[in-house]
Amino acid sequence: MKAKSILSLASALLLAASLCAPALAAARRPALICDGDGEGVLWLVLEDLDGTGVYGAQVELTLDGAYPDCTFTPSGRDVYSPDCVAEVRSGRTEVTLYLTDTAPLNRGERLPLGELDLGTGRGEPLPEAASVVLLGRDLQPLEGRMSGSVSIEEADEDDGGGSDRPGSRPGGGKDEPLPEAPDEIDGTDETVVLPFADVGPGDWFYEEVRYVYSRGMMGGTAPSAFTPGGTTTRAMVVTILHRMEGAPAAPAAPFTDVSAGQYYAVPVAWAASCGVVTGATPTIFNPEAPITRQQLAAILWRYAEYKGVDVSGGADLGIFPDADRVAPYAAQAMAWAVEAGLIAGVDGRLDPTGQATRAQTAVILTRMCRNVLALP
Repeated sequence: MKAKSILSLASALLLAASLCAPALAAARRPALICDGDGEGVLWLVLEDLDGTGVYGAQVELTLDGAYPDCTFTPSGRDVYSPDCVAEVRSGRTEVTLYLTDTAPLNRGERLPLGELDLGTGRGEPLPEAASVVLLGRDLQPLEGRMSGSVSIEEADEDDGGGSDRPGSRPGGGKDEPLPEAPDEIDGTDETVVLPFADVGPGDWFYEEVRYVYSRGMMGGTAPSAFTPGGTTTRAMVVTILHRMEGAPAAPAAPFTDVSAGQYYAVPVAWAASCGVVTGATPTIFNPEAPITRQQLAAILWRYAEYKGVDVSGGADLGIFPDADRVAPYAAQAMAWAVEAGLIAGVDGRLDPTGQATRAQTAVILTRMCRNVLALP
């Protein structure tokens, strides 16, 4: 077997700018190990993580040569990963891999990615360049050294290997159970203790944050912060619904601002294919834009209809002084959301164009699950 190659993190993403330089310099950097079999197959494993829970991983590789038929198989049995995207340009292949799960993908400092089959049946050319983006529970890139471009170094022969190939488990036993992830939630809403310093029992959104947090629907913006007054993006809401559906595959979406390598690409494609989203225009989705209250209502209204719920009813929006501010496309959805108890107003107003805060989103999603979908 050919020697492994370690791809060590060379620089952090711009998101790490908030961290001090000395801390970055002292921090150990992650490594991506590539283990080849000499027959066109590479096994990929991330190592030396800091133990933070990773709920999504995006890996981009540049290979010398044309490999348009390469395929990817994730290591975890329950991990969702659409087939890799391979684009051949000027004799090189740009490969994008994406994985996600409702539970952490990593086991502490180690994250088995899976098997990349280049489709050649011979050799295993090592990547010329690579980059890694890791996503936390809130579906945002993890800050600091956890994401960034990588460089290539030759590894020792005795680094181990083999135990993280698809279907295998630590220790080499195929049927050996996975160890519990360090920050995996275990218990019901009543037993879950939130780690957030900005969410307390006296807050009007406390129980709903516990609900969405305990089910992996929403996480924090930092290990000890939920940021209830912060905003939620359109892509994040669609990704939450996609996860609730079991992360199904879907044909590519028509939106020019949703590239195949983004964590939300497949969720947006799925939502567009089943009519849950329509986009700001036929070709623009605005994935990173903060979602408004009427946009959230419209997406949930379409999702409820997709789930077979009767959405024909609706409340009289005339009781709200700003009812005339509701856009025509969202009028029926807002009326339904009010009648279904998802939206009760802000200080007596609908505030349809106001950005839905993270606290409001947690409350609305909880009411959607409990009142509309009858989920526990």
